[in-house]
Amino acid sequence: MKTVLSGVALTVSLIGAAGCGVAEKPPVRPPVNVVTPDKIIIPGGVDFQGRCDTRVFNEDLTGGTCDSKIDLVAACKFDHRKDEDEKRKVVEFVLRDKGNPKSGVCLDSRRESFGGISDMSGYCAETYAKGDRGKAVAELDGDTWLCRERLDVTALCIEDNNDSRLKAERLGSGLWQCYRYEPA
Repeated sequence: MKTVLSGVALTVSLIGAAGCGVAEKPPVRPPVNVVTPDKIIIPGGVDFQGRCDTRVFNEDLTGGTCDSKIDLVAACKFDHRKDEDEKRKVVEFVLRDKGNPKSGVCLDSRRESFGGISDMSGYCAETYAKGDRGKAVAELDGDTWLCRERLDVTALCIEDNNDSRLKAERLGSGLWQCYRYEPA
């Protein structure tokens, strides 16, 4: 009797596996007024170092910054451009107190002072952020002056992929991804 029952069970399972004898219900169609989920389009990641070019990229939770050491003579020339003339040009930046990076003065060729740099952040904004003071600032890191340009990750996604519909999201891995939704 045991043999007959196991044979019957084997036959029933083979019929079920072959799709015979068991009627499947057709898939349920959603009602007409139900919205289908959008499709996610992911063109890729974000090229921070490409944006920073030769500057240093420093990552943080909001994206990061492109940092570069400030050319202090160039910052002097920017800050004192109205004071220069044909006879008197900024040629040097020196610290009056070697231990104090805030004690610098701009000098001409005769070593006469134009004064210090009063608008270091203006120099950074003009040089790295097309004049946008909200995006680039001057900061002192130890005894080194840096220009820091804050990166807008969504703007990088849009610019890199030429798609104004893109957004940016930081993934659990710490990497950034560009994406947009498209109706399915």
